Amino acid sequence: MGTKHPHDESDYALSRRSFLAASGALAGAGLLSTGHSSAASAFDDRFSNWRVREATQAWERGYRGRTDRTIGLTDSGIDSRHPDLGPWNDVRAVARDGELVITKDGSEAVDRVELDQSESFSGSIGPGTFVAPATKRHSFVVPDGADEIQAACAWTPEDVQDEGEDLEFYIEDSAGERVASSATGDNPETLTVDVNAGEEYAFVVETYLNVVADYEITGDYYRYEGTLTPYDGSVFPSGDVTPDTPKVVGWYDSGSRYGSYAEPRDENGHGTHVTSIMAGSGIASAVNPDMVTEDEPQTTLTLGETLSYEVDARPNRGIFGGAYGDGIEIIIEGPDGQELGSSKVLSDTSEWDNNVAEAHTVHGSGTATYTVYIRPAEGEAISTATVDSVSAGAFFAEDESVADRLASGDRSIHAGIAPNSSVVGLQGLGGATADLAQHAETFADRFNMRVVNMSWGYVGGAPLGAAGGLLAEDPSIIKDIASAGLLVSAAAGNAATPANGNGAPNVADETISVVATGPLDGISAYSSGGLGAYDEDSNTVYRKPDVTAPGGTVTDLARAAKKGIAADDESEQPPIRDYTGKAGTSMAAPYVSGISGLVAEAMESTDVPSKIRLPSPDEAGLGDVYLLKQAILATASETAFTAAPYHRTEGPTYDFGARDPYEGYGRANVGSAIDAVTRDATGLTEATVGLNLPEDERAFAGYVEAGPGTVDVNVTFSHLSGGNKGMAKGDPHIDLFVYDAANPATNGEPNILGRAQGLTGDASLSVSLGRNSGDSVLYVVGKLVDVPGAINGNDVQAHFAVDVTTKDGFFASGERENDATVFTGGQTNHVKLAVNPSEDSGVRDVVPAEWNVLVENSDDVARVEDAGDVQYVHFTSDATADERTEVTYFAEAPDSLAESGEYTFGSVQVNPGSTWVNVSGTSSTLVVIGAST
Repeated sequence: MGTKHPHDESDYALSRRSFLAASGALAGAGLLSTGHSSAASAFDDRFSNWRVREATQAWERGYRGRTDRTIGLTDSGIDSRHPDLGPWNDVRAVARDGELVITKDGSEAVDRVELDQSESFSGSIGPGTFVAPATKRHSFVVPDGADEIQAACAWTPEDVQDEGEDLEFYIEDSAGERVASSATGDNPETLTVDVNAGEEYAFVVETYLNVVADYEITGDYYRYEGTLTPYDGSVFPSGDVTPDTPKVVGWYDSGSRYGSYAEPRDENGHGTHVTSIMAGSGIASAVNPDMVTEDEPQTTLTLGETLSYEVDARPNRGIFGGAYGDGIEIIIEGPDGQELGSSKVLSDTSEWDNNVAEAHTVHGSGTATYTVYIRPAEGEAISTATVDSVSAGAFFAEDESVADRLASGDRSIHAGIAPNSSVVGLQGLGGATADLAQHAETFADRFNMRVVNMSWGYVGGAPLGAAGGLLAEDPSIIKDIASAGLLVSAAAGNAATPANGNGAPNVADETISVVATGPLDGISAYSSGGLGAYDEDSNTVYRKPDVTAPGGTVTDLARAAKKGIAADDESEQPPIRDYTGKAGTSMAAPYVSGISGLVAEAMESTDVPSKIRLPSPDEAGLGDVYLLKQAILATASETAFTAAPYHRTEGPTYDFGARDPYEGYGRANVGSAIDAVTRDATGLTEATVGLNLPEDERAFAGYVEAGPGTVDVNVTFSHLSGGNKGMAKGDPHIDLFVYDAANPATNGEPNILGRAQGLTGDASLSVSLGRNSGDSVLYVVGKLVDVPGAINGNDVQAHFAVDVTTKDGFFASGERENDATVFTGGQTNHVKLAVNPSEDSGVRDVVPAEWNVLVENSDDVARVEDAGDVQYVHFTSDATADERTEVTYFAEAPDSLAESGEYTFGSVQVNPGSTWVNVSGTSSTLVVIGAST
């Protein structure tokens, strides 16, 4: 397939696989910053881009990433020459004889000598379908002396967008296991893989398109002469962080065997942009505060009027101009009047309106004067622009500042979420992912890898089992990766929310699947949603997506590092320190990868209770991945009300903490996720959440360590503040949750022990831990759901008093049993409950409002109480103290395609006197698919 992007001036058609990103064709429109300033000769960091300002929430808590912890990615590559992403430490990871060799040898250390023998096959294939692909298989035996085969599969017709073909190409061993895959969409598809002489393998070609294609396979054999020298030293830099401290600490390139370039490079630019979002240092955009002019003109420009600001700058640095307002165009001119850079926003999107332009200095020596012009967009006399505030200045040279890698560094405009994390680049998509799965333990051990980003995918979300193995490789190998302690953050896809819009790798249970939003949490029009996929072979549902994060819109592209020309030396091109705009779920996934890296860093600290503390990466496993995943999902916040005007696709509904089919659990929140694992909630007396993003936080969180007994949480609304508080038409809605921090639900889903709606700002709940529960760790999370009359972007903050207490004296344990976890519309669930309280207690269950409780068929039900988004099922008999009491009832699933999705039942509640107490371990999440059959 070709690389097609949702926001590209070329054809919008998308093939089944796609890099999930936008091109830089609109890189000047709607860049990533907002803020205002009024000082001169200083930089107001509200002119930094959106992710820098939001990531500051984590940085101020002391977490920026560690140089001895890495975030990996399988992607098109990393241009390590960019100051934000380099330098590289010369460490390669090379697959040899089934093992991963870590070496500093160059590609010339081992000669690849071509043998006389080769393979050649041809044929026709197709038509296929998305559900039943056509497959051709060609067996061959490896000749003596061969160590490697380099193969290619070419076909006609080749233009995917004109009803041409897009073949899958892979190699299987004699047991039918894939040993190499190529599914890049290129024609020809190529792959290079180690083989064993005398053994049988097979080339496999597949098509999912309803066309017939002619294909030709060629394979050339090679033997290796020479050996690699293993590198046993640390791959991480030692000493203080400096501008020369390596950022890329490992490079894996199985596809070309490092034959294309001597250093990490990126012909496509996609991987470079992705890496910059999750972990860029910002060195190329570190602002020199002594060379900044800031102004608040508060004016309207008409009839060709301009504002101009002079910037004195030195050679080999950058110039920037940023402005708030509407309809603004920024032009940067060099000393000779040559236009060096520009950026414009044609209209105010009311989302992120800080327009930024950058350019290189071009003079030879000394200091020269550059000019930043602010004028109406397009420079037309009939245009009108309003200009609120302006910042213009110069960047440091790349050897002068560590930028946002350290708290003592200089503020940058375009750093990534985890600017001090190291990164490991695995060149390639599906093939590199399969290789990572095979060597996951070694990557985790040698590179201290915690998180892997996959901003690519197979789109469409076809039923996996029905497709006879379609995409089955990727969901299964993701678990292999996770079992080595690596959390995968994957792009949800750019399929524009079909009913079933996700595919591999994001569909895998172990991943965090990320939907893209604009800056104020509105889901982008191109972003995929819907249930992940249904596996008809195992009757299970891949429940996706998981969270949302900024990925950009057509007028608000995510701005991050731009690659240089891959084949050119630095001396043959301008300094490689540019930034470019792209949009896609590809840009949202690394946002969450960066967040995950910071939360993992926090979870290794001694501030974290031992039951949820992460071990070192070489000792981590699948359970640790689920601990990290739950911390991120449990602290995400719903946006049905706060971002209602900004959703550009199927809008999410309010789900009271359950997964929504379009935004999962909601917007990922780095500050509250860190607080959940590091802050003792029993010491929390007040909390503030707000709508003035990205400065305000959407949720507050902390942990509670408790033994058997009861945890009481009370949140009381205090007051509103902020310049727009007069917009509020009522008290804020806050939702309160208690999660089992140490025992995530299936696949790392949030394990809800109790929840309460604070529709008028006050919420309270009690959770009982059973007599034999032992010591527990719980998360307490409060999420801002709505401020009536106000939305994200308004300067409104809600203040609450918080009281979290633990006490002994009352205990309750319980169990829940359902007929199944997946239901078709109209199907009936026979719910069986058991509780054992330490005092005589009333009993009720919490049931989603969409389900119909069949009172006439349920003898134990006394009445059903409508509570809006939930209903309470009260039972005829109380539970007897210190005895197991069982009750049952029937509930019918909603019979509507529009109501397909996930529904949370419980927790069961008992009342020993005047307070309903949630019984831990009695909630469950059920899935409803479509209308009744």
